[in-house]
Amino acid sequence: MKSSTKVSFHTTYPSKSEPGECTFPLKWVVRPFRGETFAYVAAGTPPNWALPPGTEPRYTLYRTKDTSEPIVVLVGQGELFTVLTPDHQVLAELRMPPPEQKWRRVHEIVRPKQPLLRARGATVRSIIKSVLYLPFIIIEFLLYLTDGDIVIDPPTRTAWKTTGRMWNRTALTQRIGSPGYRVYGKHLDHRIAYAQSAAGLWRPGRDDDR
Repeated sequence: MKSSTKVSFHTTYPSKSEPGECTFPLKWVVRPFRGETFAYVAAGTPPNWALPPGTEPRYTLYRTKDTSEPIVVLVGQGELFTVLTPDHQVLAELRMPPPEQKWRRVHEIVRPKQPLLRARGATVRSIIKSVLYLPFIIIEFLLYLTDGDIVIDPPTRTAWKTTGRMWNRTALTQRIGSPGYRVYGKHLDHRIAYAQSAAGLWRPGRDDDR
């Protein structure tokens, strides 16, 4: 998964059969569209894995449907997730927005010795596009009222970009309201992107990590 390629993927709930095929409590499945195997997101940490002090277990991403090939482990401290390799090397910290932040919520990916990646909910460009599409959305609503069958989705997305440079590079994008992502491997390790997609589904107090 250490690839420089651009990969699109979805992180979704498992099919009806997949939980019974796994030897761990399966939560979600990362499904790349091409070139890479699926990743299986389980609640908790690998068997006999030492949890870092002061952290809580969140998720483990596995390459297979058993615990033999963990990819990364996510541990948590509130809205902060740490992405660790199976041998406890830190790949990244995922800083999730606090619950009280409602408008253009800020997400950050902090990596050792690499540029900070920052995202605000919905890019400025996607907001402008959504405004331009507003007349079509109104038409869609009117068609819906008259049993029309046209569906138009406004193009909105969140983009994680490098910071502190003249030209900021896009490393990861997500469609708003959708589990669809695209990772640009030249700027972000695919393992971190997959971990971010799982962390984005976590909700405090909902027992998603159990």
